[in-house]
Amino acid sequence: MKNKKIVLTISAIAILSLGGAIYAANHHGKAATNDKTSTQSLTVYAAGPKKLSDKIVKGFEKDSGIKVKTFDGTTGKILSKLKAEESNPQADVLILASMAAGVDLQSHKKLLTYDAKNSTKLNTQFKDNQHQLFNYSASAVGITYNTQEVKTPPTDWSDLTDERYKNGLTIPDPKTSGSSLDFVNVYQMQHGQSYFKQLKQNGAEIGGANKEVLDAVVTGQKKAVVGGVDYMSIAAIKKGEKIGFAYPKSGTLVNPRPAMILKSTKHATAAKKFIDYLLSDTVQKQIKQSYLIPGTTDKLTNPLNDQVIKSYTVNWHDANQALEANIKKFNQVLGHD
Repeated sequence: MKNKKIVLTISAIAILSLGGAIYAANHHGKAATNDKTSTQSLTVYAAGPKKLSDKIVKGFEKDSGIKVKTFDGTTGKILSKLKAEESNPQADVLILASMAAGVDLQSHKKLLTYDAKNSTKLNTQFKDNQHQLFNYSASAVGITYNTQEVKTPPTDWSDLTDERYKNGLTIPDPKTSGSSLDFVNVYQMQHGQSYFKQLKQNGAEIGGANKEVLDAVVTGQKKAVVGGVDYMSIAAIKKGEKIGFAYPKSGTLVNPRPAMILKSTKHATAAKKFIDYLLSDTVQKQIKQSYLIPGTTDKLTNPLNDQVIKSYTVNWHDANQALEANIKKFNQVLGHD
């Protein structure tokens, strides 16, 4: 008999692989400030969604004449790649699915300052006054569920502690999902560990990355999902998959997806042009079409129906400080190494 499926899809609108240990691993090393090479090349590491990233890169190349090399991966994979290349940096621009990851790089003086075009249009809730982290888009954590298994749609986080979801829950692994990483951290900052303890008692398990947990719900595999990807879930709904999605009525995390220029770049002029392009009306429209929240929006709204999302207020510098301890507590509660 199939277990009941439910996904706590974490903000989805996104993707990755990190955890406190990876953050710590990226804390050291000199950062060059060269801007002496040609503006006709650029290397961008992007935490998806890949179709959107490809569209953005193609448009930028056509608009600027600058050739772009890309690496697509989760936030965790990108951070690991940065660490491996520390003695010989390759990336110029990063696009991550975790604001805390961006703040961590900023706190260790890894980022270049730039007063980008259209930066005044960015949502003030996430705007970085240091002009280093550019919230070109955002994603919001929600609940994704299998509509064939769940006849009464959940409306809040507490619904998932109900007996009808027993052994039917899974959470995207914070080591591979940046959105899950930030949600797990911020939720504990807001409410403590009791909720995750209740989920554990109800049989919740840590799964894989966002796509993996969403696939588990879509395909009706034995394990269900707690946590993951709202934009991926909404896209699946649009494609006719038998899943539902809801933003919890008590509030949720709306997580900025920051773009940034590394201080080690040798192509700063091209990198600045790329940031300007991300904040352009053209790209902001493409973001909305991809079911993400545009960075320049005045209101944080549901991509399905434009209803306002009740969002947690987050101090991301405090979140960065609390991250390692909260991820450790989460892993202890869920029995995950």
